[in-house]
Amino acid sequence: MPVINYYNKPHDWTVAVIKPDGMKHQKEILSIIQDNGFKIIRDKILHISRVQVREWYADKQNEPYYPDLEAYLTRDKIRVLQLERPEAIESLRHLIGPTDPKKAQKLAPKSIRALYGTNIQENAIHASDSKISAEKEFSLLF
Repeated sequence: MPVINYYNKPHDWTVAVIKPDGMKHQKEILSIIQDNGFKIIRDKILHISRVQVREWYADKQNEPYYPDLEAYLTRDKIRVLQLERPEAIESLRHLIGPTDPKKAQKLAPKSIRALYGTNIQENAIHASDSKISAEKEFSLLF
């Protein structure tokens, strides 16, 4: 499915993934996202497969934490969102906060990870970090 760009500036869309631990807070997370000017273009709830996780995190498969990451992401449903607004990638990365929720609580106490994350792995939400990542994640998860 082709990606539609509604703004004049390139890549004013991004991908967010509410992770299994964040699903219990999905209403609050969606509210924060929308209150910060994001429009939800696509929205999908699914059980991600191990094959999809391997493709998504191909660069991390040799890391010691990878088996735990794969088990975590496939243990329950996730929610995948295509979000749109100017400067979407940078804005969403700022809104979710640092990867480590403890660091997020100090540096960005109103960020999604500060509010709903538990640890570096179970940090409630993922956001694409670049145009290339957003396009890869979009094609893989939608």
